[in-house]
Amino acid sequence: MKEFKIGKQEFRMPTEWKEITLATYVKMAELDEKKEDIGMPELYLLKVIEALCGVEEGDLDDLTLDMVNELSESVGFLKEEPTWSNTKHIKIEDIDYVFPSDLNKLTMGEYISIKTLQDAQSTKSGIIPYILAIILRPGKLVLNEETGKEVWKQDKFNVANLEWRKELFMNQPVFDLMGPVTFFLNGSGTFTTNIKDSIPEA
Repeated sequence: MKEFKIGKQEFRMPTEWKEITLATYVKMAELDEKKEDIGMPELYLLKVIEALCGVEEGDLDDLTLDMVNELSESVGFLKEEPTWSNTKHIKIEDIDYVFPSDLNKLTMGEYISIKTLQDAQSTKSGIIPYILAIILRPGKLVLNEETGKEVWKQDKFNVANLEWRKELFMNQPVFDLMGPVTFFLNGSGTFTTNIKDSIPEA
């Protein structure tokens, strides 16, 4: 994390992928979708820094050009496509959340829920946390009687806690979450932020 001040106010900005939460990743991906509409490279860079810092639009307007140039050197990692982890489960607050063992075998309920929520989003990236809330569910290790090995088994899908799980995942590191999601996005949910031409001259 890179720390900096504007006056007496302190800010923290991630400087590597493992520090990015799902909420920040979704904001960054949505920014990337709107990049052409934003137009001005300097404004886009400022919005990137705002998103990384988790602040509201305008909160960093008092950054000097020198500070923006310095901060821009720390966001270069965004130009590199991360290699997402392919974990089978994660633990959050003592609860094991399990990914499907085979994403080609989703139930009709899971598939229809994803498509319905996808159609309701204003951006392509908005579906990402919902996909996770559907496919990443509580589960437990069970013994496979034939092999004698323990395997992860998900709880049955229902929509009861969908919004709650979505909000829970928003605060988790994106690095351990995005691998299985890219199966559904076919590349449309990934982005590479190009800041090469977005750095204003001091």
